[in-house]
Amino acid sequence: MSQQANDPVTGRDRDKETHESWPWDFNAAIVPVTGAASGIGRHVCQRLRAAGARPLLLDIDAQKLAEAVNDIYPEIGDSSSARYGYVVDTGNSADVDACFDAIRREHGAVTHAVANAGTSHASHVLDTTDDQWHRVMNVNLNGVFYFCRAAARHMVEARRGAIVTTASIAGLRAREERAAYAASKGAVVNLTRALALDLGTTGVRVNAVAPGIIETPMQSKASAAALEHCKQRTALRRLGRADEVSNVVLFLLSDLASYVTGETIVIDGGLTARYN
Repeated sequence: MSQQANDPVTGRDRDKETHESWPWDFNAAIVPVTGAASGIGRHVCQRLRAAGARPLLLDIDAQKLAEAVNDIYPEIGDSSSARYGYVVDTGNSADVDACFDAIRREHGAVTHAVANAGTSHASHVLDTTDDQWHRVMNVNLNGVFYFCRAAARHMVEARRGAIVTTASIAGLRAREERAAYAASKGAVVNLTRALALDLGTTGVRVNAVAPGIIETPMQSKASAAALEHCKQRTALRRLGRADEVSNVVLFLLSDLASYVTGETIVIDGGLTARYN
């Protein structure tokens, strides 16, 4: 007799609720997501929950994290919210390892993971301080490595799994006053390839998404003129939406991408299609 695929939190039959709109089912998979309190990370968690997964939200901002957990899991109440949201500094390897130990105790082994947390910095290379450089590298590169390593330890035991990292078009094309950011995201692209090669024989896939200019809180500091300039340079003449990135993340996590690994999928509305 087949078991009913009930939602692990609500107990509802997800087969009746999600299969009509989703061509895949994550079957209550445990999926930690970093940078989950806002922007792309929060949208990824929303999509994962709708697809039948159990997203676990990781972020360094405790207040925003609590708000995001309540948004993703409105029915669980404050008393249980800590089981679905973890305050963690991904740039601290001990913090990341402790978080994954807690996840294993409270939820079981991780089968999918999304390394999304990131930060940006803009300054001319001659004005970029050591502290600014190290902060960007610690969040955007070290944090991705620590997180993926911890997640992979869970996955290799089961000899299956999928990891998605968040790179950027800045990792594929450079621009002025973005030395630290471009270097960190370029490293994420190649780290993703290296992880895919190291983990491929264990059945674990690793891919990256490279968003372009997406309407998220990170873009709120940009001027209207700068954003309009970006719109006019895209083939689609608009900025991207966070859900358009999260849809690709879910594809890469799902079995629909079972023979895709070591790749970086650009999601930029055609911005980098130009040669000038």
